[in-house]
Amino acid sequence: MSDQFSANLRGALDLSSLRKPAAGAPNDNSTMGKAVSGEPPTETAVQSLINELNETNLRHFMALSNQVVVLVDFKSSSNEVSKSLSSKLETLIDSFNGKAILCQVDIDTHQRVAEAFAVSQPATFLAMMAGQPVPLFTGDQEQDKIQTIIEKLLVVASNNGINGSVVVDANAAPVSTAPQLPPQHQAAVEALNSGAYAEAKALYEQIIREMPSDPMAGAGLAQAELLIRLQGVDVDQVLNNPPTNFEDLLVAADALVAIGDYADGFDALLINFADATQENKNKMRERLLQFFEIVGKQAPEVIAARNRLTSMLF
Repeated sequence: MSDQFSANLRGALDLSSLRKPAAGAPNDNSTMGKAVSGEPPTETAVQSLINELNETNLRHFMALSNQVVVLVDFKSSSNEVSKSLSSKLETLIDSFNGKAILCQVDIDTHQRVAEAFAVSQPATFLAMMAGQPVPLFTGDQEQDKIQTIIEKLLVVASNNGINGSVVVDANAAPVSTAPQLPPQHQAAVEALNSGAYAEAKALYEQIIREMPSDPMAGAGLAQAELLIRLQGVDVDQVLNNPPTNFEDLLVAADALVAIGDYADGFDALLINFADATQENKNKMRERLLQFFEIVGKQAPEVIAARNRLTSMLF
């Protein structure tokens, strides 16, 4: 992310208070809600039950979580598990009678929001209640199980004074949208999302030529290159068959990172690093650095893997 764009995001909202979630999920006897017992439930008009969550509108939804449960889906269009979970949540949200609203965070384009919630991988599902994050689960689940989890959460919310509702109204005031990406970045993101990975790679390479220190472009380029390498690869087959040579090992690491299993993807290379030839060590180091760009340098898995890599190198 360029310094100018990063500064714009920093100015939108101080996200640091979200870095340490409240100790433990709320229970039926807690008093986290701000509503006073006996107050009539609040009804809030919204344009949709499904919303994008970003740096600009996060404060709005944090405030709304004092009235209804705000469900938050951290997703990635390049992750199949994430896409499955998102589809189920989108199907379910209408069934809660306005007692919950769904927010979606694209972790590829809104990394600061993900970092604020200490989320480092897609298909992570949590809720906001009274402005506090409540971790739920990571990975996909059966739809009926997800519904049960949310229904139990709504009972907890009601017992804590969060008993308002939202009603869909096309004339409701729109929620603030995300800051506009610079045009070149926007074009690259759209190319990635449409599956035009080679085009996205070329666009990110052009950005880097013009702004060599742009980390958002570096992360985008690494992601485009990963997706290009996996084109035509049967990921399930790769994951179900141990690698028999070095090239297979690199593909296995790619596949693990692509499905969001970052720690195992890093481990696949790190546990073989010491015994590798110097040429292969260089390739593994380069691949790991690409992975670190994709996942985010502040992600716990990246910090741990980088420390291991450094100790092996020096």
